[in-house]
Amino acid sequence: MWGYNVLRCPACGAGVGPDFAFCHVCGAPLRPVSPWGPPPALYPPPPALYPPPPAPARVVWGARTKRGIALTLIALVLLWIPNVTILGAVFLSVGSILIFWDRHAFPPVHRRAVAVAYLLFWVAAAGYVIAFVAFVSTAYTGWLNRGMLNDLLPMTVLFIWISTVPTELLVVAIALQVQNLLPPGLRKQVPWAVLALGGLVVLATLLAFWDVAPGLGSEPIRMSSVLGILNRVSIARLVEGPGFAWVAYLYYRAYGTVVPKTSKAGEPTPSIPGP
Repeated sequence: MWGYNVLRCPACGAGVGPDFAFCHVCGAPLRPVSPWGPPPALYPPPPALYPPPPAPARVVWGARTKRGIALTLIALVLLWIPNVTILGAVFLSVGSILIFWDRHAFPPVHRRAVAVAYLLFWVAAAGYVIAFVAFVSTAYTGWLNRGMLNDLLPMTVLFIWISTVPTELLVVAIALQVQNLLPPGLRKQVPWAVLALGGLVVLATLLAFWDVAPGLGSEPIRMSSVLGILNRVSIARLVEGPGFAWVAYLYYRAYGTVVPKTSKAGEPTPSIPGP
């Protein structure tokens, strides 16, 4: 070429420019190999053919626990109020499930406590169902036989005392859920709150018993009269309110201590307030 120095490839004889490091035809090197290694690349390496692998999955621990605590707090406000107890039971069930699901993100002491609490919740729920079904079945049989309300007195008294057992199990389960999430100073209040609420449960049972023990009346058994008996028992449960309010306060304080954090999947469990 005119004005351009053309070299020849020593391997294939093709014409190459003086600034070429390799032959553009056969790829043979055009310059002697340096004893200090190959010359630096003249062009950047091509981009990777495949994208890099995605980053490890990240999970948020504590988010379910906070939602579970919030729902349980609402449940504690509703459980002892007549006519909304069922709604409180629903909130308590959902909240307990969320706390149970999120237990793996916490140290073993909290995981064990929540697992025991979850078991107690199921036992308490089964106890409530059995007692209620037995009471309703007896009332239905009495209605079919055209019986009187006083015929239901033995079953009503049994229902009042039997339903106290799952209620006390519920109190213990609630305490197990929250005790390890509280700061050390507030953690000392948990046993006292349990004793107070448990004592109020017994007092409510006595009040309900004293209310129905004189008799239920001589009128025929009807659905409205059976619901009236359950309402009388529920009204006696109003005395449990201060105990549930105390436990609800502890749940409120626990809600503030649980701070959701993002961590890589498989990382060691985070810490919670110490003993």
